[in-house]
Amino acid sequence: MDVLTINEINHLLHYRVFLLFGSLFFLTRIALGATAPVEVSSVDILSNGTRISATVYVPIANDTKVKLPAIAMAHGWGGKAAHLSRYASEFSSAGFLVVAFDYRGWGRSDSRMVQTRSIENGEYELVEYKGVVDPIDQAEDYIAVVNWLATHPKVDVENIGLWGTSWSGGTVVYVAARDSRIKALVSQVSPVGWPEDPKNKWLQIGGERSRGIRGYPAPFKKEIGNLTGGMIWERLALFNPRNDVHLLKHCASLFLVAEHEELFDNNKTALVAYRRAPSPTKYTVIPGATHYSVYDGTGLTIAINEAVSWFKEHLK
Repeated sequence: MDVLTINEINHLLHYRVFLLFGSLFFLTRIALGATAPVEVSSVDILSNGTRISATVYVPIANDTKVKLPAIAMAHGWGGKAAHLSRYASEFSSAGFLVVAFDYRGWGRSDSRMVQTRSIENGEYELVEYKGVVDPIDQAEDYIAVVNWLATHPKVDVENIGLWGTSWSGGTVVYVAARDSRIKALVSQVSPVGWPEDPKNKWLQIGGERSRGIRGYPAPFKKEIGNLTGGMIWERLALFNPRNDVHLLKHCASLFLVAEHEELFDNNKTALVAYRRAPSPTKYTVIPGATHYSVYDGTGLTIAINEAVSWFKEHLK
């Protein structure tokens, strides 16, 4: 028997690992119904003067003159655009130009600089505004991506959609209610906003911040359970997508929920939004799914197929 060197053994192991993962990726694409190869590239987009990092997925088609329907998509609370690559590649493979992006202060995007006043000595300083959940900023980032798409030479500006999951599933409703260019949205496993009860308390926090007696949350702070990123409460007081759903007269809305949602009550969240939404709208339960199981396995497959079907129906 031939004796292999250490380098040869390492090369052989790497090759087998490559074959294994390559085969799994290929089989996954077959299971999810992938039909076309996709070109993937990185791009920077300016959102209100701050650079956000995005990944663009373009189906490789023979007819380069045909303009494509487009989808903008972002992660949920404390996530990254990289977590959405499976969704984005499958959407693009189905015929859509897709942009998945990191919010300002998250992932590979830059942070805004904000001025704060020291509680100790009253002096001002600039700090990075990162690792926080600012609902209004995040909505503006979606709009910046839509602006970018609407001026892309390959995009059909009459057929732009939004996709959001978990927290961003409410953000897409908020944005679409204010932007008539959005013709379809998918809100996946989302509370579609937040209860309004503590609104006065949230505004009180904002008042303290405006007086310089309260700072911003530490970057990537865990305030609510295991969720990464402190909330900017006074901005949340201005953000309740469930109250905006009735404005979606120009936009077809699909609400995808997990049958065994463990983080909130679907009947008090997405179902309320669905019942307020004008037609065309749809409420679909992913059988057997929990909040996080829609990112893998059967839940992922069902969620992608439902979203693709919705976008194909309403983005011509």
